[in-house]
Amino acid sequence: MLTSKAPVASTAAIAVTATPQVPPLPALTLRQVQYFVALAHSRSFTQAAQALSVTQPALTAAIRQIEFLLGGRLFERSAHRLTLTEAGTTILPLAERLLNAARGTFDDMTSTFALQAQTVRIGFIPSVAARLLPVLGSLRDAHPNVRFALSDLPNSELVAALARGEIDLGVGIRDQADEAGHAANTEGFRCDDLFDDEIVLVARRDDALASAESVSWSQLTERDLAVFVRGNVSDSLQRTGGSQNLRLEPKYRMEYTEPLYALVRSGLALAILPKLYTLHLHDPALVALDVIAPRVTRTVALMSLVGKERGPQVSACRDWIAQHLAT
Repeated sequence: MLTSKAPVASTAAIAVTATPQVPPLPALTLRQVQYFVALAHSRSFTQAAQALSVTQPALTAAIRQIEFLLGGRLFERSAHRLTLTEAGTTILPLAERLLNAARGTFDDMTSTFALQAQTVRIGFIPSVAARLLPVLGSLRDAHPNVRFALSDLPNSELVAALARGEIDLGVGIRDQADEAGHAANTEGFRCDDLFDDEIVLVARRDDALASAESVSWSQLTERDLAVFVRGNVSDSLQRTGGSQNLRLEPKYRMEYTEPLYALVRSGLALAILPKLYTLHLHDPALVALDVIAPRVTRTVALMSLVGKERGPQVSACRDWIAQHLAT
């Protein structure tokens, strides 16, 4: 006896990912919340309507719509008086908190597009480039549409450009910015201190001084010294020498870093310069040494004109630099 079996249908389970349901927002709008808050504070339909630039009938209709959506009365009305109900009194601080949060969010959204839309003009002294430019690169990565106009300037020219409104932000030496603010008879410069840059010595590796990690200023009085033509290192030498009763007078003044190092390689001089310039000193024949007794530093600051920022994009850029460059 043959027994036949009915074919069994094979079914494959198909996984279906349901689209997550987005809960609907209440029909109440921010504009309606604003109407309620304005009326709650003024206790007058006429005054609130004027403040909101709407007609009184439109405001009355809006308040009725709010009460309908919330399911209760917010105001007690009489011929000569308008007061909040108990529910209205409870809801008022919640409504104010909602409006404040919305305004803050809208400001952030606007600032984001403003940051993308406008070129930020930044000036900086050459010695900070190795530290500043990577920070600007990270800002560009975070905001791909941000644009920079960059200028490397001596500190005196940097401060002058900022005073004339030719740049929005400057990264330079603080003391000269403070002096320029007073000289220009302005409210001054906003200066956010970023870090201290120490004055160091660059010598040949075979120099007798190079055997130690640091030298004192008194060891340099009989040596020929070289500094940059521009900047405040020469002034720092004079102040330090005066305070220590030492003769620290530069013999050579160079415009650029490479001629300064060439003087050292030749054995004609020792170089005195800010430590920032030595961050990428890879010459095996030269060595950078700390100079102590006393240590001499200069403060690198982020500068802008007080009250004259060109918009939230400049402020956002300033905050980014201050956060990522300060130590």
